[in-house]
Amino acid sequence: MVLGVPTINSEEVSPEKCSWNCHHNTAYCKQKHTHVLAPWFSSIDPYYFGLIQALGSTGNYGLANLVFLVFLWPLLMYVLLIMALHKRRRIKALKDVA
Repeated sequence: MVLGVPTINSEEVSPEKCSWNCHHNTAYCKQKHTHVLAPWFSSIDPYYFGLIQALGSTGNYGLANLVFLVFLWPLLMYVLLIMALHKRRRIKALKDVA
């Protein structure tokens, strides 16, 4: 509940599912909810915590999060998809000529 209003995803600590508590307490979430990823924590953590630190260093974490994760990251993925499709088309054309 937030300000007396029930919410879909509360901040209640739960070992069965992630909640907003996990957003604020990554160590708890990693311990209780991410067993499949555990072998890769040493590889993932520097990027994950680096991104969190970079977003936080902007002075407005919420806005930086929106701009990067909602706008810039999908835009980058779209550009890379278009580039991959273009290269695939060129490879197909070269194969057809040969």
